[in-house]
Amino acid sequence: MNGMQFYETTGAAGVALAVVAAVAIYLCVKNAVYLGWTGWAFRRHIAGLLRDPSRLDAEAGARAGNPLIRIFSETVRAACRGHEDLRAELAFQFHKHFRAVNRGMTLLRLISVISPLLGLLGTVLGISRVFRVVAGQSMVNPAILAQGIWEALTTTIMGLVITVPVLCLYYFFRMQINGFQVELMEYSSRFSAPPDRRREP
Repeated sequence: MNGMQFYETTGAAGVALAVVAAVAIYLCVKNAVYLGWTGWAFRRHIAGLLRDPSRLDAEAGARAGNPLIRIFSETVRAACRGHEDLRAELAFQFHKHFRAVNRGMTLLRLISVISPLLGLLGTVLGISRVFRVVAGQSMVNPAILAQGIWEALTTTIMGLVITVPVLCLYYFFRMQINGFQVELMEYSSRFSAPPDRRREP
């Protein structure tokens, strides 16, 4: 099926859904790779610090390429400077360094909401087109009517096919991010404490 046939079958809503699907695939792959790499590198960094706490260098960590290491280092540095509300500092740093990820997550959530609506719009427009054609005929052919309705329902199917996996992946990524926040809070508290009060893992 070429582009013109696809447009004739699904209409403008189908083309919009194809674009939305491409954006969703890009965002899902990007988030999966980025969050996976970020978490792996952060845990490796923390494992090194747990083996040898003297390696902790908050100044160097604040310039690291990994956003979780930057958040952790800047939170520890703020705590060492006397900042008492560690949770507020962590929330601020997380918002600051995870802004692009949060924008991508918001876009994924938006895609999961608008996809079925675009599908429904395509279906309504397709069915109205079918009935307009049928209204101009003196003898209605049931096969033509069924074919037209089937084509109209294609956009609803497309919308649902996009929405279900995108919504599942959105919540999976959200759980990963929440897990990062819990880990950051735990390790920031541990390494902000004086050496003699640091808890063993």
